[in-house]
Amino acid sequence: MCDDAITLCPLLRRNLEIFKARLGAPANADVIVRRFRSGAFESALLAIDGMTDAKEVDENILKPCMELAETEGEHVPPSERVGFLMEHAVSILPMKMKENIDELIADALSGQCVLLSEGCAVACVMDTRGFEKRTIGRPEAEKVVLGPHESFTESIRTNITLLRRIVQREELVTEFVSAGGKMKTRCALLYLRGTADEEMIARIRERLLGCSYDFALTTGEVEQLVEEHPLSLIPQCVRTERPDRAASFLAEGQVVVLTDGSPAALGAPSTVFHQLHTPDDSSMRWQYGTFLRLVRLIGVLLHLFLPGAYLAILRFHQELLSPMLLTSVYETSSRVPTPVYLEALLMTLAFDLISEASLRAPGEMGNALGIVSGLILGQSAVSADIVSPLLLIVVAASGLGGFCVPDYGLSVGLKLIQLVLLTAGAVGGLYLMALIALCLLCALCAMRSVGSPLTAPLTPRRPGNPDILLRLPLRFQKARAFFAKHQETDRRG
Repeated sequence: MCDDAITLCPLLRRNLEIFKARLGAPANADVIVRRFRSGAFESALLAIDGMTDAKEVDENILKPCMELAETEGEHVPPSERVGFLMEHAVSILPMKMKENIDELIADALSGQCVLLSEGCAVACVMDTRGFEKRTIGRPEAEKVVLGPHESFTESIRTNITLLRRIVQREELVTEFVSAGGKMKTRCALLYLRGTADEEMIARIRERLLGCSYDFALTTGEVEQLVEEHPLSLIPQCVRTERPDRAASFLAEGQVVVLTDGSPAALGAPSTVFHQLHTPDDSSMRWQYGTFLRLVRLIGVLLHLFLPGAYLAILRFHQELLSPMLLTSVYETSSRVPTPVYLEALLMTLAFDLISEASLRAPGEMGNALGIVSGLILGQSAVSADIVSPLLLIVVAASGLGGFCVPDYGLSVGLKLIQLVLLTAGAVGGLYLMALIALCLLCALCAMRSVGSPLTAPLTPRRPGNPDILLRLPLRFQKARAFFAKHQETDRRG
């Protein structure tokens, strides 16, 4: 059967039959096959309706080819006819010669045009994408007070342009990789040649190309292909929607992965400290950035340990509270019918429910929904003696600490760890909480991100800038990250 062919053949009619059979034409109305006379031979153009810029195709491909004289190209060997048209007629800049049918179909489905000629077993792919796309807007999840206010869009070409506008270096390399099985997703690997480790680049490329799933359409699904520990609650790649932050990843020797159709970028390898930093830390003076990082760290610790510590102290370590405070707590808790563990669990889940509902509510309704729901539910629960006032304060303070986590994926993972520590505090007190926290910390130290330690440069100790928790002045920020190519201590350590 003709549709089983792998490469093009010299017969134009047979090649078009293959494309029509694979794409379901003429039943598939989106498939456009335009045959025309181009000088002394016949040619054809394959495109997908709505994915290409029709004006650019007409002005720069069809019209110049059809205006060739009837004798133009009659002495050109048939195998070089497509090259002749590209040299004497077509005025499209991005182009590539291909002969693999699967690749040509994938290019056509992505919005590019495929030019074929009679007697030529090679086709030319031209980038004429012209589908509608969202304009560059403001970041939604990574808002900053200082610094740029641009965010990535769903167009991978626009995102690459945003990065190249910031990183204007000849070492910046862009590689396109198709991830997924039956439904290919175009990804772009960007890195600085000579800075990023080549072994790390090869590892990421191999994992994307070795995808056995039918499709991986979003950045989150691509992240699951790159990560090494799928059962971990901590992300192993750092995600950002800001081009300036992605540019900083490139400068540190990381690989940035862009996914077509997704307004976010992945930085790999990463450390857990990358997920706790914000662009504001670098945009302001080092004293201010350090202070905000300390506030953020306190918020994370409150989010993780405060509810569990509250239960542990009430049940096992009452001696840690003053008699007056302990009497007040027992007095308010005596009117609550539910056990204190169930009370804390329900209030924690209720806070997460309000947070999720306010996030998913349309428009400005989300902010009002979160405020009103928190006030009404909290006041009503205390008035009805369903929860104690002190527990409500504990849960609210813990929830506010969770909002200090800048990475959304990390914040969800910390919520799950919070529930584990909450149960540990109710079952075994502070000792069991400390034991589980130690086990989680050991597991975190053993994790790696694309072969790089997730907790470095603290453990294992690696050379790097003084920019982990304390951010010192820029005059001390001269070293590249430890996973950059020129650092060999990571392999010997």
